[in-house]
Amino acid sequence: MTLGELPLAPVTPLSEAVGDSGYVMTLDADGWPTALGRPGSADAGLSPAVLLPASMTMAALCTGGALDLLALNPYGALVHDGGRTLGVLEQDTVSAYLVTLSARGTLRGDTPAPLDAVLAGAYATPAARVVCRCGLLTTLTAYDADFPPSCPGPGPDATPHPLAIRAE
Repeated sequence: MTLGELPLAPVTPLSEAVGDSGYVMTLDADGWPTALGRPGSADAGLSPAVLLPASMTMAALCTGGALDLLALNPYGALVHDGGRTLGVLEQDTVSAYLVTLSARGTLRGDTPAPLDAVLAGAYATPAARVVCRCGLLTTLTAYDADFPPSCPGPGPDATPHPLAIRAE
C-alpha cells in the first residue's frame, strides 16, 4: 500500500488556519512546505517539514533511510503527489506499522538482497525542509541528530557551521 492510499490527516497553510484543530504548515515563496505543526504550537515554532512521495510504500518508508527523517517532526510527514500536499502521515500510523514489521522480523537489520538496489518505476526521494538558525532553508535527504549536516550559511561570505534547526 502506498502512502497516497493511506488515511492521511488534513493540513492547511498556517495563514488559512481557523480554530485550534488539525495540522498547519508554512510555505515558502514557491508554495513548498517548510514547517508542520499544530495551530496551538505555532507561537513556539513549527517543526521542519518532512516530505514523502505518495508513491512510496509503508514498507519502503519503514525499512529505508527515510525513517531517520521522521525524527525531525514529532507529528509526522507531509505526503506529496506532483507538488500537491495530500495530507499528514501521522507518527502513530508509522509506529503501528513498525510494530507489525518488527513482529514479522522485517526491519532494517535484515540480510541485504540484490533486489534491495533496484528501484521499480518512477522514484521520488523523501526529503526534509529545514531552516537553520542562520536563516538558510536546506533540503535534507538523510538526517542523524548525533552528527548534524553542515550548513554553508546564508551568504557567499558565510562560514560553514553545523545545521541548527530553527522553529518556523
